[in-house]
Amino acid sequence: MGGLLNWYDENARPLPWRIQEVSPWETLLAEIIMQQTRMETGLPYWERIRKAYPNPQSLANDSEENLMLLWQGCGYYARARNLYKLAVTLGEEDLPTEYDELLKLPGIGPYTAAAISSICHNQPVACVDGNIRRVLSRIHAMDLTPSQLNSKATERLDITRPGDWNQAMMELGSQVCTPRNPSCSECPVNSTCGGMASGNPESWPIKKKKKQVSMSLVALVIHNLEGVHLIERTGKTLGGLWGIPLAEVGAESDDLLQNRDVKHIGTIKHDFTHRKLFVDVYTTNPRTGEMVTNPDNAPLSSLDRKILSLVDAV
Repeated sequence: MGGLLNWYDENARPLPWRIQEVSPWETLLAEIIMQQTRMETGLPYWERIRKAYPNPQSLANDSEENLMLLWQGCGYYARARNLYKLAVTLGEEDLPTEYDELLKLPGIGPYTAAAISSICHNQPVACVDGNIRRVLSRIHAMDLTPSQLNSKATERLDITRPGDWNQAMMELGSQVCTPRNPSCSECPVNSTCGGMASGNPESWPIKKKKKQVSMSLVALVIHNLEGVHLIERTGKTLGGLWGIPLAEVGAESDDLLQNRDVKHIGTIKHDFTHRKLFVDVYTTNPRTGEMVTNPDNAPLSSLDRKILSLVDAV
């Protein structure tokens, strides 16, 4: 794979953290935001959050709720919660430079630790993410186990430019060796690729079907001209955000709607990674003691904003 770095030098996308000097903290923000978010979607979030929090101390001195406000719409909110925990854990300390020390921080796994230590500190640690898994699986024309992936990635790592090498591998996977219709003729390592030689590179890695579970929910929008009643979310998916009261159809939804003058205004569909939601939306007026607030000032999920958009459209 001797031509990979030359290809990267000529073809790397001019991402902002590549064409300007950024701190390890700003690099960490980019890695965390882009892990499960498309680049074009994530870039504005990176700019917004790094300007609001130029270092971990500035985030630790603010509230998690304010971070959630900046994060809303980016999805996978556990990333934001862990980022806040990381900043609080660091306190007045800087990010560690060593891979093993980075791994001890909340929300930092092997990939992120390898990316920060190699890109920011030139340490010879190989990254393995979804893009690199695809590239290596196709080169070797086999479905590699996690230990095999780490071994193959380490074997191929250019220790003179480890950060650039890791980024080149990821760039190759995202721009050339794509999940569907890979551009094999443009690949700088196609002469040694077993997948291309087989004539069917898309066979690797072997795709495991993920079953999406359907759920039926009820949403109760309690509102008036002054605002909407919101509750604090809990749990791994939406914890840390605020939103519309929700309940699964059945006894829970009966309790939610009981003894209220409600109006059914429609049904929305919403997809999470492993769940498809069908949400029947009801509206009602607030009771005494049910506080309402301007939803624009609260960190809401895309699901809750979709529910409120339906209310606005009625």
